[in-house]
Amino acid sequence: MNFYSRLQVRGHRTPREASHETAVSILHEHLGLLPNRDVASVDTLKPTLMQLAFFYLWIAAMITLIIRIVYQSIVKLIKGDRNAANAVDGRNAGENLSPNTNVEQNSSNETSNSVTVKQASDGQSSESFTAIKDIDEDNQAVAETNIPSNAEKERNFSKVKPPPSFDDLLKYLIVFGGLLLYFYLCDYDHIFPRQERTYSRDLFLFLCVLLVIVAGAFTLKPCPDTILNRDQTEEWKGWMQVMFVWYHYYAAKETYNYIRVFIASYVWMTGFGNFSFFLVRKDYSLWRLLKMLFRLNFLVLCVCVVTKNEYMLYYICAMHTYWFLSVYAFMRILSSWNEHRWKMAAKFLLYFVCNTVIFDVPNVGETLFTPFSFVLGYKGSMHEWMFRAGLDHHATLLGMLCAYNYPNYEKLLNYLEKKFAAPYKRLLAMAAKFVLSIVFAAALYLWQTQIMYKEKFEYNAIHPYTSWIPILSYIFFRNLFPLMRSYHLDLFAWLGKITLETYISQLHVYMQDNARQLIVYIPDYPLQPEAVAKCYPD
Repeated sequence: MNFYSRLQVRGHRTPREASHETAVSILHEHLGLLPNRDVASVDTLKPTLMQLAFFYLWIAAMITLIIRIVYQSIVKLIKGDRNAANAVDGRNAGENLSPNTNVEQNSSNETSNSVTVKQASDGQSSESFTAIKDIDEDNQAVAETNIPSNAEKERNFSKVKPPPSFDDLLKYLIVFGGLLLYFYLCDYDHIFPRQERTYSRDLFLFLCVLLVIVAGAFTLKPCPDTILNRDQTEEWKGWMQVMFVWYHYYAAKETYNYIRVFIASYVWMTGFGNFSFFLVRKDYSLWRLLKMLFRLNFLVLCVCVVTKNEYMLYYICAMHTYWFLSVYAFMRILSSWNEHRWKMAAKFLLYFVCNTVIFDVPNVGETLFTPFSFVLGYKGSMHEWMFRAGLDHHATLLGMLCAYNYPNYEKLLNYLEKKFAAPYKRLLAMAAKFVLSIVFAAALYLWQTQIMYKEKFEYNAIHPYTSWIPILSYIFFRNLFPLMRSYHLDLFAWLGKITLETYISQLHVYMQDNARQLIVYIPDYPLQPEAVAKCYPD
């Protein structure tokens, strides 16, 4: 039953005939429209041309795949019949030629005996050559495996995958279209009712502790003991993403300041990862640029079309896109300076000054980004973009500085962990680690007691200049000992690989109204929506 039928069954006039107040109340009661939409206009409920285009493309992909599967099945059946017929003909021909082949086999047996005698005489001379060859191959294999730097570099950067076949592409389109259709039904057509979020500190903390225990008991796996290895950073992103989603889902407002640090950590990783890539690979090609822009924005643009939401509603995508472009420009412009420390220091200083002027000097950022208001604007204003980007406008610089000085920090830890022969050197190394631990622990304690517990708006004012304390402290303690670096929680690492997808999906699968209300899959069971939605593959 469509929207108009439901109104008429309840005895109401259609919205075009009803008064504005009646239409608004009916729409909120029966469909749960988002407050920021024009609820007085029924046109917002009708599919747009872009939504219809996506739907028809999805239908066309399914029809094409079905036709191809049927066609390939018919071709296989025909080929199978032909092969069976050829096999029967071959057996018949073999029976006719069997008397002649016996004579040929006898003659071939005599020649094979003579060849066997000759091979036996040459066997002893070839054994020594074969043994030497095997030893050389083993030594070469060992030498190749003893080059950790190249292997680790390849591990830390994504590898190019072969393009999918046409059938695989159709399957991906069908699955992707099905997910977008589900987003449409949940957040645009509102097939499920909504409810207000409820927060219980005991339940929230219990679930957090339980998840860590389960991850540690069942998904603890070894990994390379390098500092900030790929598995470790994926794990970092994964557990932060869980907290980010649960913060929205359970309305855990008291963890807001921690969530701000988590978002700053993501921005830090944007600076660290992309700077490392450009510094090592020196790949500033247009292909690399377009590839990153596609990875960051393809899903969110499709979701914006399907749900008719503004791009800035998913501000994380806009932030990462902007900061990636800033890192790309930083490394691409005057790229020859990247090999000289003093010239790089000048580039870092210029980058810091530019960010300070844009985000700390009033009206500069709004004026600079006004030409991009069609993308970065939200409800006709640039306030949302300036607020979100301004909160972490120094986190990317911190990530780039850490990446640039990564070799020095790695050398320092390797030196402190070296097995010294002299006892006093071992004591000095342990003392150095202890002093560093005291310094970071004291800084973290001061941040926790003097900064973290401030009110939301007061904390936001100082967050851009203090978020580096918990970020660097976490990195230091997470990599303090080789044993801690050698293992990771694979559950969180897996979640860390789909952070962008889970961030976007949570706003449509778990929640609606910009994460202000929950979707109710089972009436009268407030905690069931998340459990049901987890069956939905992000």
